[in-house]
Amino acid sequence: MQSEDLKFYEDDEGIAVDLKLKAFGPDEVQCVNLESELSDKKMKDDILYLINHQNEFLQKIQKAAHEYCIKIYNQEPSDLKLIKLYIFPDKENEYGFMFSTKIDSEHGIGVKMINGNVEKIGSSETAFL
Repeated sequence: MQSEDLKFYEDDEGIAVDLKLKAFGPDEVQCVNLESELSDKKMKDDILYLINHQNEFLQKIQKAAHEYCIKIYNQEPSDLKLIKLYIFPDKENEYGFMFSTKIDSEHGIGVKMINGNVEKIGSSETAFL
């Protein structure tokens, strides 16, 4: 996928685009450039980075989510579904991943990745805080 193929639109959280990250499943997921008003070069570069490194992100997130769910819920996360991605216009190499899960259908799970590593994991708002 090239950045020219992306169709950006305004969302109440910022500029967004729908992406297919096959490593995370067959459905498109909304990717939001948080509190931004335009799709700039950094956003496009971040999206291409996410697409090209999705398998590595998935492996690290699955491991962290498994440990988190065992610790907090005493259950394995068997149904994590990526529902939203966050890019931060003023932060380099930082991404937020928001997941739905039956383990906590009200709060979901959020993961903050910095420099390719899981920095934080918690309820869904962890993805964008």
